[in-house]
Amino acid sequence: MARTVNPAAYAARRDAFLDAAQRLIETKGYAQVSVQELAQEAGVSQGAFYHYFDSKPAMLEALIERTSDQLRAHLSTAVEEPGLSAMERLQRFLNALAGWKLARRDLLVAMLQYWYSDDNAVVRQKLRPRLTKRIAPLLAQIVRAGADEGVFPVRHPDQTGHVLVCVIQDLNDALGDVFLSGGTADTVEQIIAAHTDAVERVLGAPAGSLTLVDPAALRNWFTEEP
Repeated sequence: MARTVNPAAYAARRDAFLDAAQRLIETKGYAQVSVQELAQEAGVSQGAFYHYFDSKPAMLEALIERTSDQLRAHLSTAVEEPGLSAMERLQRFLNALAGWKLARRDLLVAMLQYWYSDDNAVVRQKLRPRLTKRIAPLLAQIVRAGADEGVFPVRHPDQTGHVLVCVIQDLNDALGDVFLSGGTADTVEQIIAAHTDAVERVLGAPAGSLTLVDPAALRNWFTEEP
């Protein structure tokens, strides 16, 4: 007789594995974590791991997928408050994005080296368009409102939302590279200034009207202790 799988129980156990993976990656780094340790942290046998993930890289991809979904939900809440202008909603989006990353600093720092390694290039290329698909509609909604208000003189709001996500992703890649290479906060400030200028030009917004990353949040990323 075929075994019946309870979807809710399956999802809960899979999430428990991802929770365990997140805790271990934060403390040890991805490369140092074994499947056996993941199973022990989740409180199950090693063989049970493969009921939910084909491999350790598949588990990492699932963790990033879940994180991407959580990010979209967080950003949606931040920008959907009624009564805000398009400019206010966009700044709330940027603030929420920076705050979300800061709250997960240990995990993101632990994953950076693996994430930007040559071995993980395929995973990056697969996940980048997925993240764009999640986030671009939020930005397009803001841009469309700004076009209606006359503050963002763009002709193609939906495509502009996609362009903005690409600029933000490029900023993330540039900051990750500087962080891994031991760059200074001054270098990072220059990178952020260039990308801020690019976002303002794409939107047709006045220079200095947006803050992509708050300076205080920036300093928190470049302290000696995580």
